[in-house]
Amino acid sequence: MKMIRGTLKLALILYICAALSGVYVLSASARITPHDGDDETMLITIEKGDTLWDLCQEHLKDPLRWRELSKYNDFTNPHLIYPGEKLRIPLAMAKDVVEIAQEDLMKQQKELEQLRAELAESEATRAKHEANIRALNESIDKLNAQLSEVQKELEKAQEEDEQLAGLREATEEQLAGLREATEQRLAGLEKRIEEKTEETQKEVEAVKTQLKVTDEHIAATQADVKTLLAQVETNQKAINEVKMMLKNAEGVHEEASTSKRALVFLTTVAAGIGWFAINAFNGGSGE
Repeated sequence: MKMIRGTLKLALILYICAALSGVYVLSASARITPHDGDDETMLITIEKGDTLWDLCQEHLKDPLRWRELSKYNDFTNPHLIYPGEKLRIPLAMAKDVVEIAQEDLMKQQKELEQLRAELAESEATRAKHEANIRALNESIDKLNAQLSEVQKELEKAQEEDEQLAGLREATEEQLAGLREATEQRLAGLEKRIEEKTEETQKEVEAVKTQLKVTDEHIAATQADVKTLLAQVETNQKAINEVKMMLKNAEGVHEEASTSKRALVFLTTVAAGIGWFAINAFNGGSGE
């Protein structure tokens, strides 16, 4: 068992050594071999941290053109380059890059000029805006001052409203008291008026009753007067006849007969009755 473990450890150590030696061999064999001199190329030196992508981006402005470098260099492994090695780069590609860079520079300059003009306009606009902002700030300050005054007036108005509300409540209470007193007074007056109206109606009914009795008494009295007047008229006729008889008797001087004496007696009695009736009638009218 110990022999097996020792064998496995030895195999593992040999495997690690072989792997390290292989990496070393590969790294030692990775080289860049530039082609012979060419007027349209230039040599550059690889520095620490460089890659073909970075170099193409720096000199050719296109990292995807790193494969074109194999036309001017031999690579054992293009992914493994080391500081101090030489790399040949075509000048035509660099010129193209320079022309493109110059065109880009001209465009950038034009854009820069446009940006400067826009910046000048922006600065002028900014100055105008700043002036407007200052004016707006001044207006805001004025408005704030006016707002504070309005708030003070509003607070004062609210205080006055509260005072008016208190006065209104007191006035409403007084009005309610006056209204209640007035209603009570009106109710009392209405009750008194009703009572007075009932009393007046009773008095009117009593007066109507008395008037009816009076009318009946007047009618009866008038009937009695008619009767008495008829009797007086009859008595007056009898008296006139007696007077005529007496006048006639003065010339004759004869002794009155029994019938004439009876007639005179009756006439005197009728006159007394008439006088008594007249006195009775006058006494009833005075009452």
